[in-house]
Amino acid sequence: MPNNIDTIVCGLIQRETIINCNDRLSLDRPGGHALYSASGYLLYDKPVGIVAKVNNGFLDLFGHDLQKKGFDLKGVSLSSRPINIQQYYRITSHNEWETTNIKRHFFELGYDLPKFLLHHNSHAKYDSSCLQGDDIHLLSSDFPVNYQKAQTVLFTPMSYISHSACIPFLRTCGVKTIMICSSPTYMTPPQLPRIPALLRGIDFFFTTEKEIRTLFRSRYDHYSDMLTVLKRFGASNYVIKNQETGYLLLQMDSSQIYRIPDFDVVVVDPIGEFDCFCGAFAAIYTKHQFSVEQCALQASIAASICREGSGIDYVLENHPALLRMRAHILQDQLKQCSLASFDN
Repeated sequence: MPNNIDTIVCGLIQRETIINCNDRLSLDRPGGHALYSASGYLLYDKPVGIVAKVNNGFLDLFGHDLQKKGFDLKGVSLSSRPINIQQYYRITSHNEWETTNIKRHFFELGYDLPKFLLHHNSHAKYDSSCLQGDDIHLLSSDFPVNYQKAQTVLFTPMSYISHSACIPFLRTCGVKTIMICSSPTYMTPPQLPRIPALLRGIDFFFTTEKEIRTLFRSRYDHYSDMLTVLKRFGASNYVIKNQETGYLLLQMDSSQIYRIPDFDVVVVDPIGEFDCFCGAFAAIYTKHQFSVEQCALQASIAASICREGSGIDYVLENHPALLRMRAHILQDQLKQCSLASFDN
């Protein structure tokens, strides 16, 4: 691997067990926002640096395989406190899943329940010494020296502190492009006054229609008003995942909005699809010099790949020719509209 890394992905790494829409089991595989985003990145360029905290033993189990795939793990460090990063999903539809009732699901499908999942319960009360995903904070000291010359840093969903604390340091290091994926932990009405300070000077802010409506629900009734205000918060570009299908691209210096379509596929597992979109976008923007709207279109293709199977292994098994073919099909579906067209 080279000494310097062009792009860094920061965020949560977890261990996932998934039963997808086809009732197929993916048992105890590495996942989480950071790895799904990095997988999207690796569809278009490699390697990619990861900054994250993990428990003792994670790298022994998965580190070698992840490095072979193109993940640079010099920024992955051991947490001083144990982290609860064991996550279970039972996919029930193209955009819904359950995270409880694991024993019932395994019994109904005839799977043996592994011992490490016997006591899994997303609503359980954990020991106070055990960190939850939202409690993991990253600091400037978590970035290795050879990561400090990166061109692009992508922050996947994390706490407000992690998103805001490292940005001045990274700008001082000369990072050209900073991208943030919003977190539902701070996209809430009480946190609204803090959002402009976070976004000021940010190059790309990735968020969802659901989180925008939640953030502004106590102040505005119309989605067009919410988008108008959000656009003034200081980021150069906003990419929004729609609740139904596709994405919106808003740019600070343009009155037009791009509608980025989804590529229609049979959805097997939606976990990580928006993370994959963001990572692919970062790769295309950093390495291939496409227009912003073309970056979003290509990233939409990466998300379609993620929806067709479970886990980062499935994402990385796909051939570049498939990405090119799907992008060609979507090209004519790229549309423009205005804020006035959003009236609800």
